[in-house]
Amino acid sequence: MKTLFTTVLGTAVFSAFFGVANASPNLVVNGGFESPAISPPYALNMNPTGWTGLGDLVVQGYAGAVSSGDGNQWLDLNPGVGPGTGMSQSITLSAGQTYQFSFLYNGGGGGSTTQIAYSIGPSLSGSVSTASLNVYGGSPWAIFSTKFSPTVSDAETLNFMPNGAWSGGFIDAVNVSAVPEPKTYAMLLAGLGLMGFIVSRKKLA
Repeated sequence: MKTLFTTVLGTAVFSAFFGVANASPNLVVNGGFESPAISPPYALNMNPTGWTGLGDLVVQGYAGAVSSGDGNQWLDLNPGVGPGTGMSQSITLSAGQTYQFSFLYNGGGGGSTTQIAYSIGPSLSGSVSTASLNVYGGSPWAIFSTKFSPTVSDAETLNFMPNGAWSGGFIDAVNVSAVPEPKTYAMLLAGLGLMGFIVSRKKLA
């Protein structure tokens, strides 16, 4: 009976743990810019699946570029060598929920400095600088990550806008996901604690 109880409890805790781990899917469609799949080395003026706007899709490793480590493609915000038009998509958020927003970024092929501006509706806005980052010069990708909480439940526009003259900067692995509530972690820890207590009692018996 003890073995059966322990097995059932262990299964429940295991399920709870992986339920927490998988409870927050990425709300961004095609955040890694893997679709459409392109032939090496790059494709100019593309409209990635799920996004509005034009950018250049680049295959990892092109011209000795440092890989972002996410999939096989990334996005150059500059279409061709003209002014950047930006890239956006709509995501639905819930008021009061905390979200984690993150993305990888790097500088243009010419080593030029640009600002990559980002925003999610009225809830979040800012920019990152690609100064000292040159993906073709061996610079590793940088990561931007922050948390925010929208005040209204609504569909918000996630937007990236470049302002570089030659290159708009590179982005990859764009992610917006809900942060699990503290009570979810509390329940998980309580389950793990109970499991540990039962295992300890069993060893003493």
